[in-house]
Amino acid sequence: MTKFRNLGIIFSLFILCTLTSCNDDEDGSEAALVGPATISETIGKNGVVTSLNAALSAAAGDLPGTLNGSGPFTVFAPNDAAFETFATEVGFEANDDETAAAQLLAAADANLLAQILTYHVVTGSLEATDFSDGQTLTTVEGGTLSVIVGDDVQLLDATDLPQTNPVATVVQADGFASNGIIHVIDKVLLPEGAIEALNIDTRPSIAEWAAGTEDLSLLTSALEKAGLLEAVVGLDTARVLAPNNDAFGDLLNALGDDYNSLDDFDNEAEIALLGDILKYHVLTPVDSSIELMAGPAPTLLEDSTVEVIADGGGGFSFGDATAANATTVTAGIDARNGAVDIIDKVLLPQAALDFLDLLASDDLASIVVETPALSVLEEALIATDLVGAFIDATNGAMDSTATNFTYFRPATVFAPSDAAFLDLLDALGPDYTSIASFDTEEELELLSTILLYHVVSGQIVSEDLAAGMVTTLSESDIEIISVVGTDGFVIGDATNDVNANIVAADILARNGVAHLIDKVLLPQVAIDFIDSLDD
Repeated sequence: MTKFRNLGIIFSLFILCTLTSCNDDEDGSEAALVGPATISETIGKNGVVTSLNAALSAAAGDLPGTLNGSGPFTVFAPNDAAFETFATEVGFEANDDETAAAQLLAAADANLLAQILTYHVVTGSLEATDFSDGQTLTTVEGGTLSVIVGDDVQLLDATDLPQTNPVATVVQADGFASNGIIHVIDKVLLPEGAIEALNIDTRPSIAEWAAGTEDLSLLTSALEKAGLLEAVVGLDTARVLAPNNDAFGDLLNALGDDYNSLDDFDNEAEIALLGDILKYHVLTPVDSSIELMAGPAPTLLEDSTVEVIADGGGGFSFGDATAANATTVTAGIDARNGAVDIIDKVLLPQAALDFLDLLASDDLASIVVETPALSVLEEALIATDLVGAFIDATNGAMDSTATNFTYFRPATVFAPSDAAFLDLLDALGPDYTSIASFDTEEELELLSTILLYHVVSGQIVSEDLAAGMVTTLSESDIEIISVVGTDGFVIGDATNDVNANIVAADILARNGVAHLIDKVLLPQVAIDFIDSLDD
């Protein structure tokens, strides 16, 4: 008997299960199976369960005759969607000519098909209200089903592994026939004999282990947040070091008050960082093996290894870029596509440590405040209410306003010195003796435009400066000008005469970088304003 034929039998079983489906009503809803017909007659008359009718005929023995008998029987009937899903899972693929289920049925082994179909039949007439939580049902096939009653009635078959979520849910109860009751379910049920005959691997996958283990719920949430759940589902062979919920709690505490849950990873860069941390927990095979061996182990995070440390007693701990190691809580959980080790610490690659250092560093606003030569710039920021443009709001990156710069949306500020502002005030004339002289709405708007003319999106350190035009946050361009014969640059504005020199470069902040310059850069609107003063 071939495995292919065995799969066909399962296909036939699914058809039987779908017997409880009915022709659609005019509004497209599924009609209930109610009437004086026998179970077998109901199957034969219902156009939605034609595959089931064929399966009953294809199976060994006279199953249609049995289901025409006096009974009574209770039939758990997988619907068409469940049948098609199962056929796909066991290797069949729908095409323009046939459904996956039809192909499975064509390859069915009659004896195995009969075994599977009779596993869905219980003697006696059981309505939905007759089921109780923990109840065991003995099927006509001889195997048992476990009943779970909560919000729904569910059945657990011979796979019996909660991590794989193998339960079938009753989606349409109490379809009455003259010789019994039909309950539509959303999954085909597999007896032990069919599992063995088809060589079905009932072990949970790595992703199923995580999803089905309560203490790994935050890991599952993190994978979903980082968009990596499908990647984990698709792993061929890997060993995952799975931090438990306490480990994720410790990580959030280490990140500080702005990180109270995984929901606080709420912008592109934070989510990318979370993804890198998770990839760091996936050990890739070495020489096709995922067995743990002392020494550096490669991970899915490029150019990053986890140190595997043998404890001398057959166990292992794991080292990262920090001084503290992760201890194994549960070792060597066997999964369908690898192994899982539950650990008590979230492992941190160097990139994560760099992130933590940045969180502890100054933002651009603090640099302005703490630099004595920028006191006038500080006054100007306060006067124009632009302090927020230089503050690292950390988790405020969802704010899309142009003046909100976080570490994840960094800025480069060409910061004029106090002497540069004094030169500007002199150029404006005797009516402008300080920042306080900008006291009308028009003047404050002009000052705001001038300040934003010094801000460029993105962190540009001195070694990354390149000659050319750069658009500022004021939507006007400044020019980066290479100084002939040197590696240095000056900054040109709309005056096209006196350029600004960089007098102190690369003052790093967690939300960007500042370069001190010796001239206030002037956009055309400022030049026009100055010219108007002379009129």
